[in-house]
Amino acid sequence: MSGPTPDQLRRVQDWIRSEAAAKSIDDIHAYVSERYDRLSAAVTALPAGTLTITPPGEDWTPIHALKHVVEWNWQVGEDVLHVCLTGERPNNPPPEFPAEREPLLARNRESLDSIFAHVSAADPAGFLHVTWEHPFFGQLNWREWFLFLAVHATDHAGQIRTMSDGANA
Repeated sequence: MSGPTPDQLRRVQDWIRSEAAAKSIDDIHAYVSERYDRLSAAVTALPAGTLTITPPGEDWTPIHALKHVVEWNWQVGEDVLHVCLTGERPNNPPPEFPAEREPLLARNRESLDSIFAHVSAADPAGFLHVTWEHPFFGQLNWREWFLFLAVHATDHAGQIRTMSDGANA
């Protein structure tokens, strides 16, 4: 989210908590997957020549926004899949991927597929007492973090669509 108010943050935090508790793992996966697809579509819609140009009013190029999402989601995904099965976070450093559209999109899909395979094998109510800090939304458990991947992808898909609109203007 770009520039959220405290009230917006609280509403999103409440939504994450309630939806993660209410939805099945399959439903969370479907929601996250659909949001990943929207992110991919936003990035794919950009002409290759605009991927490395910082649009006016932006801090990142579109490829750097995508790189951020994929690296961050990959790291969170590792945490989710370990915690859901063992109750332990691996605390691995974020990965470093090349800033190239197709490999990043492939890594994003690979990450989601891996996360889903692991959470599908986990007890949906297991290790929910294990939480870790999100910079905006406080302590989240693995189900909440899994759902948050959709929020993160949605936020940056909107950012990339805005970049695309600027590039096509």
